[in-house]
Amino acid sequence: MKQATIPEKGIRALLDLDWLQSNIRCQHRCPAHMDVPGYIRLISEGKYEESYRLMRETNPFPAVCGYVCPHPCESKCKRGDFDRPVSIDALKRFVTDYIFKNKVRIPPPKVKQRGEKVAVIGAGPAGLTAATDLAGMGYQVTVFEKESQVGGMMMWAIPSYRLPREQIMFDVSHIIARGVEIKTNTSIGVPGNTVSDLFKEGYKAVFLAVGAQKGKRLEIPGEEGTQGVMDCLEFLKNVNAGDTRSPGKKVAVIGGGNSAIDAARTAKRLTDEVYIVYRRTQEEMPALSWEVEEAEHEGVKFHFLAAPVRVITENGKAKGLECIKMKLGKPDSSGRRRPEPVPNSEFIIDVDCIISAISQEPDLKFLGDNFGLGVTKWGTVAVDDNLVTNKKGIFAGGDVTLGPSTIIECIAQGHQAAKSIDRYIRGVEIQEPRKKVWVTLMDSDFNPREENYDSVPRQKMDLLPVDNREGTFDLVELGLTEEQAKEEALRCLKCDLSINVETNECVLCGRCSMVCPVGALKQVDVSDESKEYRPFVSKDGIVIKYTDVCIRCGNCKDCPVSVISLKRVLWKPNEEINRMLGEREE
Repeated sequence: MKQATIPEKGIRALLDLDWLQSNIRCQHRCPAHMDVPGYIRLISEGKYEESYRLMRETNPFPAVCGYVCPHPCESKCKRGDFDRPVSIDALKRFVTDYIFKNKVRIPPPKVKQRGEKVAVIGAGPAGLTAATDLAGMGYQVTVFEKESQVGGMMMWAIPSYRLPREQIMFDVSHIIARGVEIKTNTSIGVPGNTVSDLFKEGYKAVFLAVGAQKGKRLEIPGEEGTQGVMDCLEFLKNVNAGDTRSPGKKVAVIGGGNSAIDAARTAKRLTDEVYIVYRRTQEEMPALSWEVEEAEHEGVKFHFLAAPVRVITENGKAKGLECIKMKLGKPDSSGRRRPEPVPNSEFIIDVDCIISAISQEPDLKFLGDNFGLGVTKWGTVAVDDNLVTNKKGIFAGGDVTLGPSTIIECIAQGHQAAKSIDRYIRGVEIQEPRKKVWVTLMDSDFNPREENYDSVPRQKMDLLPVDNREGTFDLVELGLTEEQAKEEALRCLKCDLSINVETNECVLCGRCSMVCPVGALKQVDVSDESKEYRPFVSKDGIVIKYTDVCIRCGNCKDCPVSVISLKRVLWKPNEEINRMLGEREE
């Protein structure tokens, strides 16, 4: 499986994950460990196809993630320590949009085929990620999907004003090109097509990736059998399937997560009056903050510190929602303050449609009552760290084990499942996750920063005007221009570059520590037992480096004896790539 971005030269080194967590923070924080500094650097150089290829090494859904990923990487971006983080997700979207619009085709790698077959149940992000990885290892992979279209919650639950459907299918097309067979409209769990039957048909392993598509009930009087009361996934799925009828004249959405916001913003495009009822305050909402802001801009109204207690009905139809005011008490297991009802504070919201969006859980009926698969108290499939279940040859991952989670978390689970399944089929012990990882160290030139790099503002993408959103599902976030993308890419501090100091040749002139603006290089007097600074004393050596605070400004590069250099730390978390690198060196 040839990868264009694997270096031909470099020094292999074993590093602690803790070092990566402290230094290449964005890549470490990404659940799929995408090479964020690498693909941003390529964007700054105008190498968009190369950037896209690098993304696909760790993420089979770069286009989807460019639109809807909650980008946890940005929360750890070092630029955010003194400024605003680099707009990592918007840069990913720029590249994938460029590839899509210019119809750039990336041919699949040639793979030596194996004879073993693997079955994947569920064509969501976890299932399709595992499928593409296993196909890349040479396995014959078949994905079974009960719906008429692939994509899982990406296709059915995320509104099209956030994620165009052609972007989902663009990513899926590359997965199919790898040789993955996808059978839609194919339910597992019916007579003659059960999980046990798959093993009888010669499949060596089965990966359960069926998601969490069963909405939790409100469990309040008047909910059962009332017209106008529905689950958010049912509502969103119907709309995404083309049913754009108004759900009601006045709509209340119950919940504070992303599904609740998606349901409310979708309903607001179909009706005039939409409320969100949430039992905590806005600060405690688990939904993405920028999505909440857009909901406010679009006219969604909020009832915070309120919880539903009864659906008011008339002739079998919803007529109103009785709620009770809440107050915040002591923190619960989530760390958030527990909402408590305020006695005698009931009030009524006049609505004729109530959409429940409080959570989802897996639907495991397809397994049968006596299948014997281990299940947690939350109704998810029980697995170990390697996604191994209690049934031989069966693995599970994604929302079916995590509960409602993000696409990028499910992608990471798909990668882990593929690794475990590969080792299981090859008869190799399935290893526990490692605390040390292999990296490749490569020489890198100092690229001095422009003088005003620290004052370049984060680029802001254009949005569809609020007045143009009513009644339409046109895309809201319009993306970065090429000029904006290059400007934003230059804001990256290149955290994958590490200072290298040959201390044996150092003459202790002190120049590097004097010109470093952030104290990343410090001079040490090792003979001073009092540990007083000259100007700094440390146990680490004569000249020590603090790579975690370095901003790669290049001020130290003019060393009079040329002992300071930069090394690029290239971390390839894909074990198949690491294995090939090891074979190359041998």
